[in-house]
Amino acid sequence: MPLGVLTGVAPGSRVEATGKTLNVKVGMGLLGKVLDGIGRPMDHSEIIAEDEYPLDNNPPDPLSRRRIKKAMPTGIRAIDGFLTCGEGQRIGIFSGSGVGKSTLLGMISRYSDADVNVIGLIGERGREVKDFIEKDLGEEGLKKSVVVVATSDQPPLLRLKGAFTATAIAEYFRDKGLNVMLMM
Repeated sequence: MPLGVLTGVAPGSRVEATGKTLNVKVGMGLLGKVLDGIGRPMDHSEIIAEDEYPLDNNPPDPLSRRRIKKAMPTGIRAIDGFLTCGEGQRIGIFSGSGVGKSTLLGMISRYSDADVNVIGLIGERGREVKDFIEKDLGEEGLKKSVVVVATSDQPPLLRLKGAFTATAIAEYFRDKGLNVMLMM
């Protein structure tokens, strides 16, 4: 399946295997960056990479995972009081369009106790990405965040790889001992 535009590709086009898996560049230089679905900066700037992480990591063994013992303050008193989240926990935020999910994610990004936020805007409408970054996340939230963007108008494979890219970046920061909030 294609990761992008197929202009110029036709029957008989030559395809060569590289023998490499798809990796994403990682490092502290990612903070404040907005990346596409395979980890390229959308502003075409350089990434100062410390390492590369594969997109196809195996999930951890369920029996070796830590128990959730410590609360993860979101910085939103209504959530922290009524729906306390724990470090390592997964939660879903579901609602109709226009209700405020993006605003809530932006608030959590700015006010949570996480050292790093990795935000995967996967399948979002293209016009809403800039609004989220500028208004909901803001300059303060972007400083400690990495945003991976694969909008709804991009090829399905790129959206899928975008989710893997965001996860690999979050795993890198986790492996560095940082407290990471992965939001997708």
